[in-house]
Amino acid sequence: MVLAEALLRVPDSLTADRLIEEKIGAARWSGAGGAAAELSEPEPLLVAAAAWALGTTARMIDKGKTAEGVIAAAARRIGMGALRAAARQAMQLMGRHFVFGETIEESLRRASARDAKSHRYSFDMLGEGARTGADAARYFDAYAHAIEAIGRSSGVKSHERLGISVKLSALHPRFEPLSRARVLAELTPRVVDLARLAKRHDLQFTIDAEEADRLELSLVVIGAALADPSLGDWAGFGLAVQAYQKRAGAVIDHVAALARQHRRRLTLRLVKGAYWDAEIKRAQERGLADYPVFTRKAMTDLNYIACARKMLALRDIVYPQFATHNALTVAAVVEIAGGVEGYEFQRLHGMGED
Repeated sequence: MVLAEALLRVPDSLTADRLIEEKIGAARWSGAGGAAAELSEPEPLLVAAAAWALGTTARMIDKGKTAEGVIAAAARRIGMGALRAAARQAMQLMGRHFVFGETIEESLRRASARDAKSHRYSFDMLGEGARTGADAARYFDAYAHAIEAIGRSSGVKSHERLGISVKLSALHPRFEPLSRARVLAELTPRVVDLARLAKRHDLQFTIDAEEADRLELSLVVIGAALADPSLGDWAGFGLAVQAYQKRAGAVIDHVAALARQHRRRLTLRLVKGAYWDAEIKRAQERGLADYPVFTRKAMTDLNYIACARKMLALRDIVYPQFATHNALTVAAVVEIAGGVEGYEFQRLHGMGED
């Protein structure tokens, strides 16, 4: 997956070759702990064959300077072009499984072709993150275009409507605590503009969760946007909260307070979290005494259920959305809800379909 994400953004063949060497050469593709041992369904033969092929490639790349190694090095020089082409093809196959469409129009066509009675969709972009003002402007235009396209395709009302997820770091090149004043002055109006557009089309508008360092600034921007009078009387605004963060319960309390303050129902998407490795690494690099996230999966799972209880108890002012691929978690949420409606489940495309 690391190779898949990175290789798609490498423009030249030399860098692609080095990336493939590094990632494939460093991995362990055989033995009891290998990739083939971890997966059995739905295509065990394909998985085993892929693991075997990658393992063979890794051994070829990682040989030392022996007679065998010299031959392997020659084979590597002859074969890297083919390996690069195969790796890119594998990334395309993986992309087709996990990416709904390359454009919002393609995604909407694919969504309309599926069973619209049992599924609703919330769309987002992959890999967005502004480094310059031009990047931020481009992403803003892309979000606005997506909202317009989704709005034109959707006649669905209430909480069954379609939605879009937005990353604040895509809308400003300096979305960081040190630039708080500038962010509030420049980013908040952009969020309001997009939210106003989503409101006009009656879409769900969700602010995506990001790294722990950006949590407080995100909440400040969200609070400032909610205070805009043009967004009053609208129940489509919301955010994602990460159960692996130790502050998740406090975030839910904060959102509930905002909902009461502005007298409107907000949406909350509960997720496990997607930046665990980075959070751990960042805390270690800084020599901090503690981590912003739980270090054991069991604690994240427990906190997810605790947050679910809190959210379900707030259904009068919060619309809970539970993003999970875990059958036990789904069953637990249904049990806690006690047969009372007013919540939904979400999953990532390509995962947890069964």
